[in-house]
Amino acid sequence: MKMKLLFLPVILMVVIFSSCSGDDDIIDRISTLNDIPADAELSIDYLPVNLFEIPIEQNLDLRQLIKDQLGVDGTLNQVKDVELDAMVIELISADNRDNFDFLDSVILGVRTDDLAYMEVASLDEVPTGVTSIDLNTVNDFYIDEYAKSETLKLVVKFKSTQDVYNLSIKLKMKFDAQIDPSL
Repeated sequence: MKMKLLFLPVILMVVIFSSCSGDDDIIDRISTLNDIPADAELSIDYLPVNLFEIPIEQNLDLRQLIKDQLGVDGTLNQVKDVELDAMVIELISADNRDNFDFLDSVILGVRTDDLAYMEVASLDEVPTGVTSIDLNTVNDFYIDEYAKSETLKLVVKFKSTQDVYNLSIKLKMKFDAQIDPSL
């Protein structure tokens, strides 16, 4: 009787630990890429005073940035849960402007030739006296299909309170993504 009671916990432990190994393998295969950097510079000859956001488009090859991070071309199909994690706009230069006081609000969106425009970050009130602004990103909004597209475009919409000439800005983005070999 004592022998049976001794083997029961051992058998129970073997069953518990062996049943979890399959799930552990799946979890181990999924890897996360954090803070994939993507920068883009925009030059705008003239940004007039406007009550509505004026869209300005910029191409972005996020496919190539992900491939560069992975080091392998064939894994792009295994990328999922691509999300904009951080977005900063820096003022490089503008005629007679030292900061972003001419802006009221900013919206960043993405689109492709085949997919509709989607907003991914915004800032409703640009602080005064700053040369760098952090946009609020949309949480848990995945842009997988946009990121895999060869025609991804960033769409920046500015609402300005003053005319600006020869505006040059830098968009500094960081993306997060997961790689799942089972896809």
